[in-house]
Amino acid sequence: MNWLKQLMADAHGIADDGRVAAFLTVLGFIACAFYSVALKGHPFDAQAYGIGAGALFAGIGALFGLRKDN
Repeated sequence: MNWLKQLMADAHGIADDGRVAAFLTVLGFIACAFYSVALKGHPFDAQAYGIGAGALFAGIGALFGLRKDN
């Protein structure tokens, strides 16, 4: 799990709150989509999923872009 620790750390090797929150948000988004489609049997709406995922990644990119100490 060393790769996960490196993914969550900043340039100084310290766990970064923004990176942890972004990872958990993406993980939760994927888990909710899986639950809705696979377990509940709802139809998969690729357009809504794509817009939601795009907005999520744009927000995470803005978080890292606004912070200069990454």
